Amino acid sequence: MGNVPSQVADITGEWFNEALDGRLGRVTELRAERLGEGVGILGELARVHLTYETGHSGPSTLIAKCQSPLPENQFLSRMMGFYLREVNFYREVATQLSVRVPHPYHADCGEEGLPFVLLIEDIAGARCPDQLAGISHDDASRIIDTVARLHAPFWDSPKLAEMSWLPPMNNPLYQAGQGMALERFPAFADRFGERIGPEMMSVIERACNHYVDMLHHVAGQRHLTFTHTDCRAENYLFGGSAGPDTVTMIDFQLSTKHFGPWDVANLLGGSLTPEVRRGCEAELIEQYHRTVVELGVGDYSLEQCWHDYRMSLLQMCTASVIVSDLQGGNDRGADLLEQLFLRPIIAATDHRVGELLGEFC
Repeated sequence: MGNVPSQVADITGEWFNEALDGRLGRVTELRAERLGEGVGILGELARVHLTYETGHSGPSTLIAKCQSPLPENQFLSRMMGFYLREVNFYREVATQLSVRVPHPYHADCGEEGLPFVLLIEDIAGARCPDQLAGISHDDASRIIDTVARLHAPFWDSPKLAEMSWLPPMNNPLYQAGQGMALERFPAFADRFGERIGPEMMSVIERACNHYVDMLHHVAGQRHLTFTHTDCRAENYLFGGSAGPDTVTMIDFQLSTKHFGPWDVANLLGGSLTPEVRRGCEAELIEQYHRTVVELGVGDYSLEQCWHDYRMSLLQMCTASVIVSDLQGGNDRGADLLEQLFLRPIIAATDHRVGELLGEFC
């Protein structure tokens, strides 16, 4: 483990040449271009432009990712192991998947995950969906196919046990989320209670009080897999240098062992407007179930898939409270966070998730 830059501004040509150690050509000039507003809530993102020494070559641009400059986001990411997880994903898993992910050039971090740095492939010219506006049925369908192909090879697989860095949902750090949820619930209720309504707020409060019980319940299920766990639209790139029909999956800080339908609920609940989701939700859940079964997942009914989808929405209600003090960093980031909090709760309300509380309370 070498010197790890704390921020993108600390990535110099000298550091780059030492860190890459001949895996790419030596650079003479390096220029970092910060990426747009409201992306990289848990990390700082930049496109790095590279100029090489005569006789040396490599990609003209890379994507660099470092810790968030915001102390609140750094604290949460260290507590939850987010940065360590993404570094290990790119070191151990990224090059073994059938789904398209950016090629990793360098991944490193400090002992507790801070600071951390990733240098990964730039998928040039790709289209990134606008999560605030809400994505289309077609984009959601293509992402659903992608996550199904991520899930199927790991479904109930011994490979999961070999990834000691990939936590189950009832890991001690996540269990500590119950205290965070209870501490933050009053402010969450003040901020969102009127829009959510008293009946659903009561469900969320009860779920917060029994969050550890919920985590033990879901972690004890036998149909677990490798989940992206941050399956929101802006973590998927369409086309570009990866190929015109390719969907590239990015951002693996939140990856866990969980229900596959968590990713489906995360996408449909958070990245579609409620109106669009209600019109295509059943079709997309059936598509997901059909695809994982076609890819070899057995003994998993559509009824169970719907149940896991609803349970995931219930868990997201508490997760929204836990992360409700995250800072967006700018106006768009703040608006995006608000949608990430509220849309899944609207979906949870639609699906009467309070009926599931009795499974673990």
